[in-house]
Amino acid sequence: MERITATDPVGPARYGHEFRYRLAAGFIEPWDMVTDAACGVGYGRKLLGARPIIYAGLDSIGQRDVNLLPSEYWAVALETWEYTPVTDVFLGFETIEHLHDYGCYVSMAQRAKKWILVSTPIVPTVGANPHHVHDFKPGDLREIFENADWEHYQTVQQPSELSEITILRRRT
Repeated sequence: MERITATDPVGPARYGHEFRYRLAAGFIEPWDMVTDAACGVGYGRKLLGARPIIYAGLDSIGQRDVNLLPSEYWAVALETWEYTPVTDVFLGFETIEHLHDYGCYVSMAQRAKKWILVSTPIVPTVGANPHHVHDFKPGDLREIFENADWEHYQTVQQPSELSEITILRRRT
């Protein structure tokens, strides 16, 4: 399932998507600014918990969940958009494989102040999924995002999703 909405039925197709947001919630503190790149309609905002946060959902579809405030959803092209609000936590779930040029996306993530949480399929999907333009293998996200400012914190495998979640923290 490429896009999830708040009204889609609960079931196996949603579990992996929901897990990523519930995992991310553990890295978010009250009043953190959270950038959710490729948020779809923004259904994940609700899964981040009830604590007060400042949320910026970014997506190119231009259609937000009715539960999001207009100020919480920005219709942008992630391959070219270079403005990023000052953010504490950057989320990019099942996104990078869709971007022909992911340089801006990586730079956007690396401007976060605390955490980067990103995920991607780690099996070949190009050709099987018409929306995917890159294939990744285990450890690729760590190599792409880790640098002098960012260190690998943890990797979580999602075998049922054939995906990997990579968590990086800003070096102090």
